[in-house]
Amino acid sequence: MKLIILHGPPASGKLTLAKLLKDELGYNILHNHLTVDIALEVYSEFGKDDFYEFVDQLRTLAIEKACQNKLEGLIVTLCFDEVLDIEVVEQWESIVARYGGETLPVYLKVSAEVLAERVTGESRIGTNKLQCPKELNKVLSGNKFGAIPNKNTISIDTNALCIKQSARLIVEHTL
Repeated sequence: MKLIILHGPPASGKLTLAKLLKDELGYNILHNHLTVDIALEVYSEFGKDDFYEFVDQLRTLAIEKACQNKLEGLIVTLCFDEVLDIEVVEQWESIVARYGGETLPVYLKVSAEVLAERVTGESRIGTNKLQCPKELNKVLSGNKFGAIPNKNTISIDTNALCIKQSARLIVEHTL
């Protein structure tokens, strides 16, 4: 199985790009808000107690099940924090490798100005996604978003490339 990990800060275009890649590659999507939305149903508030650990467990179980089910590929979206998320990503890489698969991390690099514009976009309305530029600034200053340290990681500047160009680069990297 190929595990594509689309990662970057909130509003970097992870889910938008994942949907396009699903059409191009036929891979399923496990986007970060699927598991966050489940956690919000069983926790009194976002981030409370072991909220993040629960979300990580859900994602890890889903990735292992995708490997067991011999999916050709899975696209995961993640706001990867270099300090907080390295262990869980290494666990995913280990699981995928154990099943003979490959992990392909893709970092979406976007300027803070573009993120501030995107965070108020229509596609975020009616979701639990971050939608306020002030809250975005808090998240950006409180986290260390960056590229997953993996020999297969590619970085795409989505300020400079349109969504279709970004998808084309990822498809070429995947094949």
